[in-house]
Amino acid sequence: MVMLGSCPDAIPPAKLGDHSYFAYFVVDDVDGYFREVRAKGARVLRSPADKPWGMREFSLRTPDGHRIMVGQKIESGSG
Repeated sequence: MVMLGSCPDAIPPAKLGDHSYFAYFVVDDVDGYFREVRAKGARVLRSPADKPWGMREFSLRTPDGHRIMVGQKIESGSG
């Protein structure tokens, strides 16, 4: 479970100029978790994609505008 607060009187995160994420969660099944949170109405910024740094990840936006990343380590082949 992730609990999110709301700060309606604070400067919106989008206006802070900070491009970093608020949290990064590592999960065992990033595609399955993506389908689950999307079906529940999550604000998806980017769908799952493999990244050069060895993670498969997607991003969400909180109601206040913060970015949350969710990723899974990409297993390297045994070649």
